[in-house]
Amino acid sequence: MAVMIPESISYLKNATGGEKRVFKILKETLPSSYIVWFDLRVNNRYPDFIILGPDLGIVILEVKDWQIGSIESADANYFELKTMGKKINPLKQARKYMFNIVDELKKDKKLKNNNDYLKFSYGHGVVFTRIAKKSFLNSPFVDTINKDCVLFQDELKMIEDNFDEIYLKQKLKSMIPVKYDFEPLNRNMIDRIRGNLFKEVKLSQDNESIFKVMNINQEQYAKGLGYGHRVIRGVAGSGKTVVLICRAKYLAQLHKDWKILVLCFNKTLSTFLRTSIIDDGIDNVEVIHFHGLINNISKQFNLKTPIFQDKDVTENISKITDDMISADMRYDAILIDEGQDLDKEWLKFIVKMLRNPEHSHLLLASDGAQNLYNRKYTLKSVGIKATGRTVIMRENYRNTKQILDFAHNFLVDSSISSSDLTFDEEDNDFLINPETSLRVGEMPRLINCLDFKDEVEKIAKRIKELKQNGIPYSDMCILHPYNSYKNTNYLKIMEEVLKEKGIPCYSISKSTRTKSNFKLDYDSVKLSTIYSAKGLDFKVVFICGLNDGLVERGYNEAKKLLYVGMTRARDILNVTYSVHNDIIESLKKTYSQISINNNTIKTKKVENRVYQGKDIFDDEDKKESRGIFSKIKSLFNI
Repeated sequence: MAVMIPESISYLKNATGGEKRVFKILKETLPSSYIVWFDLRVNNRYPDFIILGPDLGIVILEVKDWQIGSIESADANYFELKTMGKKINPLKQARKYMFNIVDELKKDKKLKNNNDYLKFSYGHGVVFTRIAKKSFLNSPFVDTINKDCVLFQDELKMIEDNFDEIYLKQKLKSMIPVKYDFEPLNRNMIDRIRGNLFKEVKLSQDNESIFKVMNINQEQYAKGLGYGHRVIRGVAGSGKTVVLICRAKYLAQLHKDWKILVLCFNKTLSTFLRTSIIDDGIDNVEVIHFHGLINNISKQFNLKTPIFQDKDVTENISKITDDMISADMRYDAILIDEGQDLDKEWLKFIVKMLRNPEHSHLLLASDGAQNLYNRKYTLKSVGIKATGRTVIMRENYRNTKQILDFAHNFLVDSSISSSDLTFDEEDNDFLINPETSLRVGEMPRLINCLDFKDEVEKIAKRIKELKQNGIPYSDMCILHPYNSYKNTNYLKIMEEVLKEKGIPCYSISKSTRTKSNFKLDYDSVKLSTIYSAKGLDFKVVFICGLNDGLVERGYNEAKKLLYVGMTRARDILNVTYSVHNDIIESLKKTYSQISINNNTIKTKKVENRVYQGKDIFDDEDKKESRGIFSKIKSLFNI
């Protein structure tokens, strides 16, 4: 069964009966290695179907529901229809779409061979859903279209009845005008094709050496959600933010007359979203954090500004009635990332900002496990009508299995209050159990230190080692719960130690300015509170400064905060501590449990993996020389 994007078109009012039939046949007949896109914009064109297969290349199909009797005249350029008038020859139309796509793909030199041709074949064809092959061949229009490039009504019926994959693939290959042998397209080549055809799925910047795109499941979600009120519930690392970014770009291109709002609570995340969404071709999307939006609106009504406290925000919006919100203030679509961070009254207000609060498009992405501000509400109570319209994303694409096991088991151990997490989809605290992590990596490290400065010293030494191993500073981050606590200025200590060690750093959460101006690709180690890092991720994450302030905020709340921090790490997670409290004990207990169950450390005793500061750093180099230990480290890449 082919991968279809969008996954279904049954809800699309503009899709014809013939297009829906062809969609179903392609989906059910082609193999799972094939990707089929329906009516998606490529360089300002909208081909009916784009088919990409590893052994096929690309074929464009135009579908027409015409009957032979409705055609009055035809030539190589145009068809004259009794009821629809003059139409471009569908094969000529498909050919234009094909070369439009080819021109776009040729901009990527890695898709071309030495002769400036694409490394794979490409073709185009027509599907006549209501014209039999014999009828067309006996008609006066037979010379207007190459019959090898047409799927006729009777051929469709045969494929449909027999699920004839071989015949369908042969027919598609016959639509390729210039055939040549090529190596079957691998995943990297397919991803490059996807990223060049649909810019909204591309995650890397043009100047980056590694070409990254969202996975195919995420693209299906983004382009197949439908309209009205929609909710994405997803575990950390499932790609909620990636889907939301793609959805915003997709809507902006598809509905150029729409006014679109992308909203979140976190100023740092809003900077990231703005950088990811806004480009030269998108001018109908506004990206802003919630307090910024309310301050802007408050100015228009001469309400108190600037406001920063939650209670002031709630007070201001309570003074804004429905009839005060003019048509030009409303949005055709609102997309909210990290929706669990917003207060109940705030969400009610956001729904009112829609052009039609009940039927305009609203997308809320959230994760109850990351509800750090203890917001309590149900979707229904804030006016979000998403029953039957909720997507659950359980697969974790970000973290390795080892990191995810550590973070998730720490969050949901038996000591956490069952009332703090719920399995009710309507509730903001809705907890999703991750089904799997798709990658395996090294065990996280839990490191005992003398004091906070000792934590940073050891982190700095590890950063140097990782940098020497080829990991850039820009993909490392040091997270901490607070910039300062009681008489300790954690941020100042970190900046001083890193400067002394010659390690460039950028403090994201230092001020409003630094939150607004940061860029992920700065060649520096990022320093951030866990709050400010929500929605972001890094190859390497260090978490430090786990002081008694965590205990004071509440046991369950502290666990959620650390869970968010731990799941920012894609590949390497190091957690340091220099105090002893209930949170640290829970970390140690969880770490011991996952160490026992982790296959990558069967050759080691559990107690040797709960590192003491001196063991892991001060004597690490000496241990390297011990033959068997060195071989084990090499084997497990630690």
